[in-house]
Amino acid sequence: MLPIVAVSSTASLGEGAGAAAALIAAYGAGSLAGSVDVMIRPLRGDADVLMPYLALIVAAALFAVLLVPNLTAAVVAYAAVGIANSYFFAATLAARSEHSPAAARGQIFVWVGALKITAGSAGTAAAGALIGTALHLPTVLAAGIATAAAIVAIIDRRFSSPGPR
Repeated sequence: MLPIVAVSSTASLGEGAGAAAALIAAYGAGSLAGSVDVMIRPLRGDADVLMPYLALIVAAALFAVLLVPNLTAAVVAYAAVGIANSYFFAATLAARSEHSPAAARGQIFVWVGALKITAGSAGTAAAGALIGTALHLPTVLAAGIATAAAIVAIIDRRFSSPGPR
């Protein structure tokens, strides 16, 4: 979704469409920085518990993309989305390892990887279809869906876990 939003949003930032390259490069640099940081300092705690909170951080970074007043701030916001997404993705990989039955772990990794590619493609297609309706609609929807999913997961964990509440 971000590449489509980047190209469409540069005019609102007072920049030409070519500035979208800086935004996408910032997202990529943020993703790389987040990945390197996770390799140096692996996530601590139960990945399944961390995932909804990391999804909220991704959503917050996406909301920041909506609020940027200029290209410099947009570059920082796109990098923040990349960093947040790296942590979230690392948590999803760890959760798959922690909760997949050993006999099906490989199949689950492939299936979830295919699902991620499908979701990414669907998000890109949806963003392309929606961007003409309202410039920020794809970002609002992505951030809103991430927020809603995280809240549902947090509530579900709270009410389905055994023990005192």
